[in-house]
Amino acid sequence: MPRFRLTSLGDPVLFALVVLLAFFGVAMVYSAGIMDVPSAYVAGAWRLQLLWFALALLAIPLVLRVPVSMLETVAPPLYAVALVLLALTLVIGTGVGTAEGVPRWIVLGPIRIHTAEFAKIPVILMLARVLGEWREPPTTLWALWKPIAVVLVPMGLVMLQPDLGTAIVFSFIL
Repeated sequence: MPRFRLTSLGDPVLFALVVLLAFFGVAMVYSAGIMDVPSAYVAGAWRLQLLWFALALLAIPLVLRVPVSMLETVAPPLYAVALVLLALTLVIGTGVGTAEGVPRWIVLGPIRIHTAEFAKIPVILMLARVLGEWREPPTTLWALWKPIAVVLVPMGLVMLQPDLGTAIVFSFIL
């Protein structure tokens, strides 16, 4: 079995930039909690951010071992689940905290799920699958309807919540 090396992470410059960006995020969360913060949770939020970053670094070698064929296989069911959850949010969703009146979360006991956040990965996987089916570049605008629909359907469901910020993120996926 080959040993894991940093070069197996792909482009080392890109990897270094991602790590730098993540550390910048931790520094921003830390600096936000330095001043007089009314909550101990907010003051220590940078530790939680650092923990998630460390877990993500540990997960990278595992994720890189997932075969592309498996991602192609799971993309449609994950996409369907994401669409169902986004639609379900419109029916049974609730608001939380300052967004009390907006149905963006599904509450399951003590767990609150922001379905739009979980939908991003399946949308990206499904878009990659649709674009991967092309053998030649599209020659007409009409040929782009399928990849556009893959992003616009969940984006529309997110807009109905209403969550413009996440909808804008979906537009950048396209």
